[in-house]
Amino acid sequence: MNVRKTVQKILLVAFGTLTLVVGPFSLARHMISTAHMMALSADRPNYLAHQYPAGRATLTPKLAHLLNKDLHTVNAVPRVFLTRLPEKLPDLKNAQKRKRMFTSVLLPVVLRANELIMADRTRLKVLREKLEEGRPLRESEEDWLAEKSSQYRLKKRHDFQTKDIDILLYRVDVIPPSLALAQAAMESGWGTSYFAQEGNALFGEWVWGDSNGLLPRDRDEGKTHKVKKFDYLIDSVLSYMTNLNRHPSYRELRRRRAELRDLNLPVTGPALAPALVDYSERGASYVSDILSIIHYNDLDKLDSAHLSVQDTDLAR
Repeated sequence: MNVRKTVQKILLVAFGTLTLVVGPFSLARHMISTAHMMALSADRPNYLAHQYPAGRATLTPKLAHLLNKDLHTVNAVPRVFLTRLPEKLPDLKNAQKRKRMFTSVLLPVVLRANELIMADRTRLKVLREKLEEGRPLRESEEDWLAEKSSQYRLKKRHDFQTKDIDILLYRVDVIPPSLALAQAAMESGWGTSYFAQEGNALFGEWVWGDSNGLLPRDRDEGKTHKVKKFDYLIDSVLSYMTNLNRHPSYRELRRRRAELRDLNLPVTGPALAPALVDYSERGASYVSDILSIIHYNDLDKLDSAHLSVQDTDLAR
């Protein structure tokens, strides 16, 4: 009897010890796995890295340094992310200075938005390869694919196959910086419009009902829309890119981009701009104006730009 109690006591001690050792190890392993997944997907911008814009009198040192650079000859763009446009933009009388400040502020944000999209593409390719090898997806991976399917308005919600990921890859892709900058310049008057200044509304997106938005001052009688506003510039850019990547009106843009990918050709603004005839009621005239903005301001030279590894490049 005593032997039996002794054995039970030993087993209880052994079980307790095992729990103390394995429990934290399993938890740590789960946390590392989750952290790795979040780092890989990078689907949420790091707002802690963003700065508030300069006031009317002075510029932040980083932005001032960036403005002194010729962005058309800089491939590694410093990571200077402003939360909103500088208030002094509408007061600048010199058109070239206004365009330069607008481009200097927005280019890093556009490149960061594309970076987040490319992180999603990378993860999609990893998961596609996993399926090709016959390995099952984890529940967290299925959930992530379902989330992306919802974001890009695809019906698939479970039991993903390689063909489903191919459909996502067709939509989850970058928008050339020259195109984003030209459309933002067109829609916001190079960042001087009321909507751009008050609500980071760079692309004139509309919302209805009780949605958070700004009331247009010249809205036609009977219209009920508002202009969608955003807390951060990057939210406006990401919303615009998501719109181009999922709306039926821009199927031709996605087709052209996929064709360029297949031919190993660069994805550029001038190549995709003709597919934006439905972006505005002006149709072909709107496309012509976008192309004019790109070419006149040499924005196409920015399509090969990328963000620097870290903003220590600013000191150079």
